[in-house]
Amino acid sequence: MTIHRILGTMLSILFLMWFLSGMVMMYHGYPSLPAADRLKHAESIVAGEYAAALRSSSTVSIEQVAGRTVGFDKDDNMCDLASGMPVTRLTDEALMQVAERWTASAPTLIDTLSEIDVWLIGTMPFREFPVYHYALNDGKDGELYVSSRTGRALQLTDSRSRFWAWVGAIPHWIYITKLRATGRQPWTSVVLWLSGAGIVMVLSGLVVGVRSAVVARRRRRLSPYAKPILRWHHLLGLAFGLFVLTWIFSGFMSLADAPQLIWPVRGEHSAKDVYAQEVGKQKFTLPAGSVLASADVKRLDMVEMGGVPYYHVTTADDDYLVDATQTAPHRSVLNASRCTDMVQQAYGKDVSVSAALLRAYDDYYVSQKQQLPLPVYKVTTDNADGDTYYINPKNGACRYYNNNRRAGKWMYTGMHALNTAFFADRPVLRSVVMWLLLLGGTAVSLTGLVLSVRYLRRRLR
Repeated sequence: MTIHRILGTMLSILFLMWFLSGMVMMYHGYPSLPAADRLKHAESIVAGEYAAALRSSSTVSIEQVAGRTVGFDKDDNMCDLASGMPVTRLTDEALMQVAERWTASAPTLIDTLSEIDVWLIGTMPFREFPVYHYALNDGKDGELYVSSRTGRALQLTDSRSRFWAWVGAIPHWIYITKLRATGRQPWTSVVLWLSGAGIVMVLSGLVVGVRSAVVARRRRRLSPYAKPILRWHHLLGLAFGLFVLTWIFSGFMSLADAPQLIWPVRGEHSAKDVYAQEVGKQKFTLPAGSVLASADVKRLDMVEMGGVPYYHVTTADDDYLVDATQTAPHRSVLNASRCTDMVQQAYGKDVSVSAALLRAYDDYYVSQKQQLPLPVYKVTTDNADGDTYYINPKNGACRYYNNNRRAGKWMYTGMHALNTAFFADRPVLRSVVMWLLLLGGTAVSLTGLVLSVRYLRRRLR
């Protein structure tokens, strides 16, 4: 009882904030700028003969920045493909050209940032400083953040997205700028300690609640408490306490890994297994220039999968693979045999690998907003970790799970957001269930906050 009262007094307002902001986050998240959206505003690459430059450099990606064709290596270092010289920072004029592509009116430079602000927390832009911050003058109070190192847009916000973030994602994730000034620490530790204390608080509350319910039953009552606010807190805690526990636990697991003592990881595998670590440029017989001349390309990547070289082509509204061993550019679609070979090369002959075409979401390849593309190949192995790969046959994108990650998925998004195939197929039911649970958690937290305020008043007297 004492533990629950003390921790509840300290954390009840935090829990109330988490539940209220969680309702907002069902519909509005933290502003982000996906790579696909960034490339829609990027310049089209000017077709040219880049064979010599590609062979003599470590470039594996090509983009057009401020009228200049540039290459990026696997560490995202940039060079000018025309001169072969490295580019460490773009000029103010070049960055203004980048910003101008995002608005019909002239953008205004607000600031050059040498440290993150609240809208850059999610981008981890520490290599990109100084970051140029522009007002877009687009009628939406749009603001754009551009890296001075690469010329890539890092973040885009407007007045609407900023408002919903202030009442949703920022308080929910405790996005305090000073905590993220140098990286994920000490923010990670603060959130883990707070949610860990919350787990203890809820567990102790469940113990008190069940014990009180047993006493009430002997007296043939629902609750032994006479005061209305205590009685409501007790009954709501019995009804929604288990959900509150799983919700705070799953929040804790958003920053923690599933324990390897229970789900050990024996191998070192990841989604990168399907891609060669070093691209064999001698295998690319199809010139990059011919690919660029055949489409309005925003980005061109050189990748190697299963020993076969491909160009990954990104246009304003599509992305696909081109087999780089052919004599002319045409789209290439991966088949089951190719996907199996790609994974088999990472494991050798001692592990059995099989592929099946997945036309509907399962519990691990799933998106509540239907954003993940289908169909994909589900490539499974029979090793001890249960390694599984989901490979998009159109563009080669890959997702990876093992037993540990599957457990972690259930302990985080499965519990926290009901992110499962069942609810992905029933979005209305998911909304109803989430609202019911979140309102229940809010009611438990609100009654707990009232009790905490009254407790503090008594102590102060």
